[in-house]
Amino acid sequence: MTIRLTTYPPDRPHEVIEVVAAVGVSTKSFLCAPDLGVAMAACRDGLRLRARELGADMVAGCQFQVNFGPSAANVTGFGTAIRIS
Repeated sequence: MTIRLTTYPPDRPHEVIEVVAAVGVSTKSFLCAPDLGVAMAACRDGLRLRARELGADMVAGCQFQVNFGPSAANVTGFGTAIRIS
């Protein structure tokens, strides 16, 4: 089962487990610039992994912060891991 990530609150009864966070990074390589898509995907995967470890069904209220530098793109994400009742 895929853990759903959403930016809004859950629409059904639920139990809050805890706040989860993850960071995704894409760095510059010899021929390629940092890729925001790679960093975002890694961040989302990290949120799903942490939620799965906690036994959550979804991560609600997700927010993301993007930081660009000359050699890396960082995406920090957090949300609330919940279990649907």
